[in-house]
Amino acid sequence: MTASAAHPADSFAALDREIAAHVGCLDAEAATRSTVDRDPSVPRVTVVTPSFNQGRYIDRTIRSVLNQGWPNLEYMVVDGASTDGTPERIRRYERYLAWWVSEKDRGQTEAIRKGLGRATGTYVTWLCSDDVLLPGALSRMVAALEARPDAGLVYGGVAFIDGEDRVVKTLSYGDMALDTLLYRRHSTIAQPSSLLRRSVLDAAGGLDETLSYCMDYDLWIRLLKTAGCINLGETVLSGYRLHADSKTVGSYRRMALEKIRVNRRHTGNLINRVIYAHYWYIVEDAVRTLRRGLGSGRG
Repeated sequence: MTASAAHPADSFAALDREIAAHVGCLDAEAATRSTVDRDPSVPRVTVVTPSFNQGRYIDRTIRSVLNQGWPNLEYMVVDGASTDGTPERIRRYERYLAWWVSEKDRGQTEAIRKGLGRATGTYVTWLCSDDVLLPGALSRMVAALEARPDAGLVYGGVAFIDGEDRVVKTLSYGDMALDTLLYRRHSTIAQPSSLLRRSVLDAAGGLDETLSYCMDYDLWIRLLKTAGCINLGETVLSGYRLHADSKTVGSYRRMALEKIRVNRRHTGNLINRVIYAHYWYIVEDAVRTLRRGLGSGRG
């Protein structure tokens, strides 16, 4: 995993501008399309956005998908009965969506499964309601999978962005293999920067609804048991948002424990480098929390 490999700090301003222009409004071409305007000469791509109380960001997420300009797009938004005005925001884009719903669910994984269960695309992915796709992301990933029929997954780099779409850092990832995911610490794939071949996803059994944080990690492991993957290297494909209300940011200990559980399920190991690293992350997080508490107490 390489930090800021493709975009050193002095070039973040250009990437900031690119993201801002891409998510700020629907571009002219996207605004003239509707959900029935599909070109069957290219593969259909299904994108599912699971959503719950992310009304502050969801417009930017939706626009980042619609502005991809992919001519055979099937886009669905699955909201978990948000109470912050999110359903009203989604409704503004209704004519562009293949399907959307706002109803109570059992969490993000169920919402994604609900959308993927309706998917008719050759290629599928999901994009959380606070993240964004960068310009051209879908076309780059589709081209890669079309060129490699043996591959079930393509992925690239990611930009970590703040609440105002400013880039904090970028990461690219090394070539991924099954042993790498299972036994090398820090080995992962940035889910927002990925696209899956639907047939391979179905063969792997889809997402495990018992998982809340590491369902993608579990899925990558099962996919790589039967199919290859493509790494687009330093090509940054998505913006992963860091903010206080983010599920990952706010639940670090639970996420680490779930990753340990998933790793043990697939390796049978009581301890290995990945398991040890995540136990250590929990200790580090506890120390940071304690220091913050002590600091606020002094104040």
